[in-house]
Amino acid sequence: MMMISWIFLVIGLHAQPAYNQCLKDQQSLLLAFKNDLAYDPSSQIAKWNPSVDCCDWGGITCDKEGHVTGLDLSSQNVYGSINDSSSLFGLEFLQSLNLAYNDFDSLLGFSKRTQRLTYLNLSNAYSQGQLPVDFSLITSLVLSLTSCGLRGPLDSSLGNLKHLSVILLDGNNFCSGIPESLADLQNLTVLSLPGCDLTGLLPSKIFQVPTLKTIDLSGNEMLQGALPDSMGALELENLDLSGCGFSGPIPDSMQTLTRLRYLDLSANRFTGPIPSFQLSKNHLVWVNFYQNNLTGGIPSSHWEGFDTLEYLNLASNYLTGRFPESFLTLKSLRELDLSNNSFSGNINDPSNVSSYKLNTMDLSSNKFEGPIPGFIFKLAALSTLKLSSNKFTGRVDLHMFGRLKELQALDLSYNNLTVSVDRSESASLSEISTLKLASCNMQHFPDLKNRSRLWDLDLSYNQLSGEIPNWIWEVGNGFLRSLNLSHNRFSSLQKPYTFPFLLDVLDLHSNHLDGEIPIPPKRVYILDYSRNNFKSSIPVDFGNVLTSTFFFSASNNNLVGPIPQSICNASSLAVLDLSNNSLNGSLPSCLPTKTLKVLNLRGNNFTGNVLDEFTESCGLQTLDLSTNHLQGPLPQSLVKCKDLTVLDLGHNMITDNFPCWLNNLSNLHVFVIRSNRFHGNITCLGLGSNSIQIIDIASNRFSGVLPPTLFTSFKGIIDETRLNLGYLYFKHPLNSAIYYQDSVNVVFKGTSRELEKILNIFTSIDFSNNTFQGTIPVTVGDLKLLKLVNLSHNALSGLVPMSIGKLTNLESLDLSINKLSGSIPTQLARLSFLSVLNLSYNELSGRIPRGSQFDTFSDSSFMGNQGLCGTPLNKSCSVNATSELPRETDDDGSDLYVSIGIGFVVGFVMIVGPLVLLRRWRTWCSNHVDGLVSRIVKTKDERTGLR
Repeated sequence: MMMISWIFLVIGLHAQPAYNQCLKDQQSLLLAFKNDLAYDPSSQIAKWNPSVDCCDWGGITCDKEGHVTGLDLSSQNVYGSINDSSSLFGLEFLQSLNLAYNDFDSLLGFSKRTQRLTYLNLSNAYSQGQLPVDFSLITSLVLSLTSCGLRGPLDSSLGNLKHLSVILLDGNNFCSGIPESLADLQNLTVLSLPGCDLTGLLPSKIFQVPTLKTIDLSGNEMLQGALPDSMGALELENLDLSGCGFSGPIPDSMQTLTRLRYLDLSANRFTGPIPSFQLSKNHLVWVNFYQNNLTGGIPSSHWEGFDTLEYLNLASNYLTGRFPESFLTLKSLRELDLSNNSFSGNINDPSNVSSYKLNTMDLSSNKFEGPIPGFIFKLAALSTLKLSSNKFTGRVDLHMFGRLKELQALDLSYNNLTVSVDRSESASLSEISTLKLASCNMQHFPDLKNRSRLWDLDLSYNQLSGEIPNWIWEVGNGFLRSLNLSHNRFSSLQKPYTFPFLLDVLDLHSNHLDGEIPIPPKRVYILDYSRNNFKSSIPVDFGNVLTSTFFFSASNNNLVGPIPQSICNASSLAVLDLSNNSLNGSLPSCLPTKTLKVLNLRGNNFTGNVLDEFTESCGLQTLDLSTNHLQGPLPQSLVKCKDLTVLDLGHNMITDNFPCWLNNLSNLHVFVIRSNRFHGNITCLGLGSNSIQIIDIASNRFSGVLPPTLFTSFKGIIDETRLNLGYLYFKHPLNSAIYYQDSVNVVFKGTSRELEKILNIFTSIDFSNNTFQGTIPVTVGDLKLLKLVNLSHNALSGLVPMSIGKLTNLESLDLSINKLSGSIPTQLARLSFLSVLNLSYNELSGRIPRGSQFDTFSDSSFMGNQGLCGTPLNKSCSVNATSELPRETDDDGSDLYVSIGIGFVVGFVMIVGPLVLLRRWRTWCSNHVDGLVSRIVKTKDERTGLR
């Protein structure tokens, strides 16, 4: 909207001088038009008086003959319908019609009778329907129908408006492509279609309309295409394609544009370098390339002499190189954002700094090094300075920034800086409202008592200790909104204290705070008390002050007692984490509430049944009730939680069959029920077939066989193309900085370990400590992404499947304490990531395979197998000792057996051939070798017969 604000100044062509002596037929038509509508009594149309010349009525313009040429009823609260019979269309000399910002429910009848119109504005006047087809009969120069609720498609007949110069259709819902016929409008100067749900490819011919000066297609995410080289021939002044799906390079031909003043290509997928816009340097005011895939350096010479440039945003790309010093010579520059790139090196102190109007500089999340450059302290107008997440070094006195009298926001977090505090400089930073000094090696709390404007303070990840001073709650004159003191060494809150009423964010986690858990202010939105030493019970009315709270965590403390029933009044709570305390009692019947997305009560002493009732409105994504004393069956209503991603009920006393109904949870990534009392078979197991990555049903009472189709249903572990690297977490729908990180315990090398972050490529299956029988399904080899397999402590028999050798990502394999027989497949020795192997206490035999990984395993990986020999066991193999012939192939394996068998016979004959000249050896050969060949051929025939 900023870009096209000038348009309405230009298209004020409908304003003409008013003349008296209104013709009677014109007055009659206007009064009839008035009678067809409803309107507010205070509006202009309500004051139309028949005894007054109609050319003097509000909103009416006449020519010198008394014809009505202009009608402006914009923003007059007029409503009703305009149709074919409306007297409006009797005004044949009407040239300008403005009905914007009213509420018509029908707009029909615009036909040849309105062909004199040169200006038509129906913006925000029409609430439904398609663009009327008969608009195509108007020859108007300006067409404005912004935010009219129009629905698509965008009709190609618009291309028939040969005289059309301005199209303003912002904020409608066309859900279609842009018709190529618009390229036929050879007088078109303004094409504005932002936020119209446009789709498909943008016709490249649009950029060949020679008169185009303004193109605004912003906010159409599904609109795609590339910028053609031909656009360099245009006289473009304003180009806004932000928030679309355009890709490809920014064409070099744009370097020839000479009148460009507004350029916004942000939030697309443009690639390659940024071209020079030197030919437009006398006009450019706004440049925004935020959030693309642009690469390369920024030559300082490309930005010299841009004396009109006020806004430059290159953030969130892949730009490299040093800081362009020419940016500091731009006399009109007010905002500079280079954040989230890969700029590097020291920033020099140039002698010719002239960007004295600069009020915002964001260099965060780059790789800048060295000391903070001194020129910063010369930028007297600077109000926002962000240098966080770089590699700046050195010691900085906080009071130095007091030289910047206009400074309101300062962020030095996450560098290699040491920020010192001079407590005598109490007057510095008097205008500061946002101060972020996380991970700045601070040892003393800065004196901020008199900072009346401060509302956002972050001193996390420092070395602050002792009491949290009670004056901190009074900064900002009691209007403190956000306070983060996490990851320090605070031991207590200085008393007495009163939390400010407007405090939205209170983060005290990872300190040494003890005593009673503090009751927060009533409107707190983010509340984190986790990883402290609070030892009290949760106050009975604690939930009553959480009515506005979105996130509450008090995990990893020493809280005791029950969860108060008042938690049911926390009607906005999305994340509740009380894990790893000593809470007890039964779970409140209201949990989970309608808004709850994450419920983590792991590691407490809760008793009774699992939550009784899950409703259709259940929005849970994470449910972790592990390591408690919960009993009873698993409630079937849990299947209503369709968004469930993590379900961990391990280490309880739940008694039930396998919950087959959970197969309907298609978003489930993590399923853990280990160490409970589940029983029966698992023949129906197919959990979360599209997403599952961690399954742990160990240490229960499951029995029966592992069905052959078991592993084929785990598509999340099979398909290597399905995963994009990331973690499992829940984040705020509007603020990604607010999130809950999922975690889970897995057994690795016999020890339970917590994965504090669950990488979505981490996959594991643990069926250990049950009584499963039968063979291991060959289909286990289809789980290409599998990293951990534990089938130990069962009664499995048969061979170790050769297909396990296809698990190229496997890091841990435990098949110990079963009844597996045969040899160890040599394919296992080729698993280059395998770091943990346990095949002990089975009935395996033959030589232990050798290989780079196998040679690192100790004898404990193979002990308890009487038939095994070779390194690392102390049992040597006989000269003729070999591994048993493999019994598993990708097909029936018959040809393999014949080939190996015949090869053995040929070799045997070659060795003993000379001996068979003796009669005794000839007789032995006839009786034994021929029999061996018969058995091999018989084996093939039998296996073929099974097909």
